[in-house]
Amino acid sequence: MNTAQKIIGLTRPYWGRSFTALAFGLMGSAVMGAIAWLVKPALDLVFVDKKMQYMIWIPIGVIMLFTVKGLLNFGQQYLMKQAGLSLIRDTQNKLHNHILHMPAGYFDKEASGILMSRVINDVRMLSALFDEVLRACTIEVPKIFILLGIAFYRKWDMTLSCLLIVPVLAFSARKLGKKVKQRSHEAQKSVSYLTHRLGESITGIKVIKVFNREGLRNEKFTSENKNVYRENVRAIKFKEINKLVIDCLTGLAIGFVLIYGGRQVVVGVVTPGDFASILTAIYLVFSPVKQVGESYTTLQGILAAMERIEHVMNIKTEDVGSIKIGEFKEGISFQNVWFEFAKDTQMVLQDINLRIGAGEVLALVGPSGAGKTTIAHLLPRFYTPVRGCIKIDGVDIREMDIHSLRGLIGIVSQDIVLFNDTVRENIAFGNPDASFDEIKKAAGTAFAAEFIEKMPEGYDTILGERGMTLSGGQRQRIAIARAILKNPPIMILDEATSSLDSVSEALVQKALEGLMKNRTTIVIAHRLSTIRNADRIAVIKDGRITDIGTHDELLAANETYRSLYHTFAMTEDGERHIGTEIS
Repeated sequence: MNTAQKIIGLTRPYWGRSFTALAFGLMGSAVMGAIAWLVKPALDLVFVDKKMQYMIWIPIGVIMLFTVKGLLNFGQQYLMKQAGLSLIRDTQNKLHNHILHMPAGYFDKEASGILMSRVINDVRMLSALFDEVLRACTIEVPKIFILLGIAFYRKWDMTLSCLLIVPVLAFSARKLGKKVKQRSHEAQKSVSYLTHRLGESITGIKVIKVFNREGLRNEKFTSENKNVYRENVRAIKFKEINKLVIDCLTGLAIGFVLIYGGRQVVVGVVTPGDFASILTAIYLVFSPVKQVGESYTTLQGILAAMERIEHVMNIKTEDVGSIKIGEFKEGISFQNVWFEFAKDTQMVLQDINLRIGAGEVLALVGPSGAGKTTIAHLLPRFYTPVRGCIKIDGVDIREMDIHSLRGLIGIVSQDIVLFNDTVRENIAFGNPDASFDEIKKAAGTAFAAEFIEKMPEGYDTILGERGMTLSGGQRQRIAIARAILKNPPIMILDEATSSLDSVSEALVQKALEGLMKNRTTIVIAHRLSTIRNADRIAVIKDGRITDIGTHDELLAANETYRSLYHTFAMTEDGERHIGTEIS
């Protein structure tokens, strides 16, 4: 698809406003042409023919023409800028929606700040398509032809000689436009890195402070900001050089008209009115010429932004599947599943074969990095196996409608995500149609109602960024309430109590027991109580399932499990001892 087709595709939804603005602009161009045209009769009638009665009407006519021109310009600018803002709004909505439907694995590789920069900074550049580029093409270009037509009519040879500078203008705009596109591309890339650095500093502020690394982080931000400044200055330099070239050539053309045209007036070849009309037309024509030149350099920056936006839009979204499943009856099976995060890298999971019956609680244990969380994340299709398949009730999850698949699954992990919204809306996130009584009931089951009701606004209290005003245990219980309200038949608990103190863990554990009741549950845990209560335990090591059995069976027969169990036991004994000492 060429540049023109891309621009047409982007601007098509706003053609109604654009054509109205174009009509206003063309009428404004005609008014400018009328001003240049009327210079001759005005001067000749008053100053040559000495008809002084026209001295009253000429100023009135000038005032009226400029007023009409101003009103037309207002309407044209307003509609064009409105269309530009609409383009920003709709493109950002489209880009955000596309990002939401991209595979979860993509976000493990791409920095969030870079994506934010593309949605905010790159898209905002598109507004110039209307108020600069399209305006120049549809309004300024006709204005040039109208004014040149008047100048040619008055004195064609004088006008033609002035046009000899046009090839120089075109060459300058083309050469400098390429430089502007290159520099704009680099500037936008630098802005995305700067946005990423800023996001890291805000989200990681506590870590930065505790390690006294404010200076280091500021150096990194300052370095990125220096790159942004340098690339923007370079882009500005080439834009302004283009303006300088146009201004110099404009002066050259006006100077030529003054010298050549002045002599023509002296020898009587043209009247003062003809001369003034030509001079006015030539002078006025270089303003739209300048805007056309500037719009070309602006277009290069827009094209650089469009390339970056297209890069995101071209990322394939998740396969949505077609088979809808409304309930879960039989079980889950992993059949010869292999997985790698990137092509030609080491397999994270190798030949996973696992069956989980309906209503069963299965615990996954193993050393850090063994692949436990990856197994759990394959089930809701955050990732897709490179070999093998996963089935629910005998249906391959790749063929299932992705929304109905995820409707069967709830997840509570140690990394709790709460939104900067009310407690009520955070709990109802998985079931927005739930009544307030159902929300309160879910909070009660999760042992969260007591502390919620003590908040300043109760369930209408705003939690703030990631719910950081709450303790770890409180965040976990709100997340559990959210899962309870969703009421999925399959639950994934990914080390949901790993970062809690013993008091918070006891409350969260009670909430989890209520959540797990009558559900198929996959538990990734290092707490003895959770492991002991599981129906079966799968031992994961180096991406493989080395053994499956009950707690007693594995303790007797599996060395890896026995070692992990003793490690867990020592950790919990230590925590109990610390808790006793504190109390």
